[in-house]
Order: sequence, then C-alpha cells, then structure tokens
Amino acid sequence: MRKDMFKVIVERPRAGWRTQKLARGKLDRAGDLLPKKQGLRRQRKENGTHSKWLNENLAPLKRYLDRQVGRPWDKVHAEICEHLDPGHTVKQHVLEHLDDFVDRPAIGRDGRWLWSRRYYLADGPEPGRLYVHPVDGLLKRWKLKTGEAPRRDGRLPKRR
Repeated sequence: MRKDMFKVIVERPRAGWRTQKLARGKLDRAGDLLPKKQGLRRQRKENGTHSKWLNENLAPLKRYLDRQVGRPWDKVHAEICEHLDPGHTVKQHVLEHLDDFVDRPAIGRDGRWLWSRRYYLADGPEPGRLYVHPVDGLLKRWKLKTGEAPRRDGRLPKRR
C-alpha cells in the first residue's frame, strides 16, 4: 500500500458552497418575528444551508482492495491500518468505509452464511462484491455460477 494513501484519499478540496456571511453569528428569531412568506433561496442563505461538506476520494482504496483479492484479509487489513492509524479521527473514518466495500459474513448455527451490510442485513451477496470467506479468511470476489442470473431485484437466486 502507498505510504501517502491517507493524503491521496482525504486531502482533496472540500465540495459545496462557502459559508454564508448572513448565517454566521445570527441569533434565532422568535417564531412570531419570522416572515409570513419567504423564497427558498433567501431561506437557505439566511439559515446557512449553503455549507461545505467533506469530499473523500475513495477510488484509490477501492483499486487497492481489488488488487488484494486472494490474500488473507488479516494481512490486507493490517497493511491498511499501518498507514491509516485508527487513533486519528479522519483516518478512523476512512477505515469505516472499508465496510462499504468488503462484506464479512459469519456462519450461523445452521451452517448458513449470514450477511450484514453497514446499514442493513442482507439475504446474500451482491454479484461482483468483495467478501471475506468465513472459513479460510481470504479476500474474494463473489461470482455468479455459469448460467445463473441475478433476480430482478438484484439479489442472487437461492442456492441449494
């Protein structure tokens, strides 16, 4: 992994509008003092919703993970953590994005794989997605079997 991966991923110009001068230091007005009608643009200016947000360049991290398919996940994760110290808040945020790109299924009591994404539980893997094999611990890419097609809703057919 590149030694300057943190700079490549995080140090990118922030996107969005500059902070509006009208919103800085402005006190909240009482409800009866608010105007009865107000255009949307003026409201956004006065409330300061034209603000900046962080702009992360995660493509180098995705490419790095794609090149690591077949390697043990523990070694890949250790190499990433070596350059992205979890003690730093922004670097910890980048480490959290790993869950967006790599699934880590567990094996349930009945022997079935249990899939969980960052924000929801899933029925199965998405085609082409990276995952860590729960038995051997290798980083792999999920592939469809020959003649198998994903369902209309994007999920895979149930395997027997």
